[in-house]
Amino acid sequence: MSQLALYGGKPVRSEPAPSWPIYDEREVEAVSRVVRSGKWQYGAGPEGVALEREFAEWMGARHAISTINGTETMAIALKAAGVGPGDEVIMPTTTFVACPLAALLAGAVPVPVDIDPSSLAIHPKAAEAAVTARTRAVMPVHLAGIPADMDAIVDMARRRNLVVLEDAAQAQGSEWRGRKVGTIGHFGSFSFQTAKTMVSGDGGMITTDDAALADLCRSYRQFGSPQSGAAHSCTVTGGNYRMSEFVAAALRVQLSRVHELIDRRTENATLLNSRLRDVPGLRPFTLDERVTRCSFLTYSIRYEAGELERVHRDVFLKALAAEGVSARTGYTTLVHEMPLCNGENLRQEDLRRFTGRNIEAARKGSFPNAERARSHTTIWLRQNWLLGDRGVVEDVARAVYKVVENIGALKDERA
Repeated sequence: MSQLALYGGKPVRSEPAPSWPIYDEREVEAVSRVVRSGKWQYGAGPEGVALEREFAEWMGARHAISTINGTETMAIALKAAGVGPGDEVIMPTTTFVACPLAALLAGAVPVPVDIDPSSLAIHPKAAEAAVTARTRAVMPVHLAGIPADMDAIVDMARRRNLVVLEDAAQAQGSEWRGRKVGTIGHFGSFSFQTAKTMVSGDGGMITTDDAALADLCRSYRQFGSPQSGAAHSCTVTGGNYRMSEFVAAALRVQLSRVHELIDRRTENATLLNSRLRDVPGLRPFTLDERVTRCSFLTYSIRYEAGELERVHRDVFLKALAAEGVSARTGYTTLVHEMPLCNGENLRQEDLRRFTGRNIEAARKGSFPNAERARSHTTIWLRQNWLLGDRGVVEDVARAVYKVVENIGALKDERA
């Protein structure tokens, strides 16, 4: 048995993970084309409008509205749906701060609930239990490319008359029953930040099949005024959230290779599943049979310390990193812990919007699945590890095997 690199042994891998983002001269030419055109603002040139058309077609949505990022996408969608002061938006506590921020930017209150540990997505029963007379929307978040249970969420939303806003930032291209996530609810929200499936540094997209909602989203995006051909004539309190022609041009190229990259990640994730299937203490996530495609933005593993000498997950990850394979633990701060969202760090005028249920829920420990996943079980391998050749995946597996075989040596190691 070889010695762990953490204690002076030779690492399994000395090369870094494959680089991300992936790009070539097509992106360079696309951005150069915009420079040469002299038409750099959305609407002045053809790129932004073309991207929206092409993205909508790829998604199978009737409308796509581009924005500057994937936070404003959600805030704009909520405002377009009429969500505002006095309303509540239910969301999983395991998500990025952009989700509760979007609710707050719309004037509403974020209400976090627990997750389903099998998918890290919002737990439908927890979501329904949180519904009150003030609830206006529910926000399923498709983490790591794994779709939430959209059958249960849509059914609950129909019965309760709620708006469904899908945060599909991490799941571009994933499918539930053959439909791309982001087209199942009233809205889909997408981010093109650097760590996503399609990237441009920043940028976002809203999808919807509702023409009236699309009209309002465009108005909120562009100074609040009705856009050409809009069905409504009112001015809303909007801003300037337009995507530039440079970003749109780069994303059109990114969109052209997105299928290829999803296929590559899927192939390598399948190979890694086969290699890790029988490793004690590690459970690669098993997809619900209704998931017809997973984009595998990250490769998700559930860690069970009880099968690995009670060695803490974070110690395992430290040893794995020493072998040349780095991994993450998912989100380290949950929504109910954020001072911005539980009322602990708000001005008095903002605090009046909170009913106290956010703070009370945090005190009662109402999020056992999310807290256990965050602190003990979740392991995420970045998509980089799934973008290389077979040898990269085999190195990942060898590094895992080596740490597991030497797990006893880690019993006294501190996280």
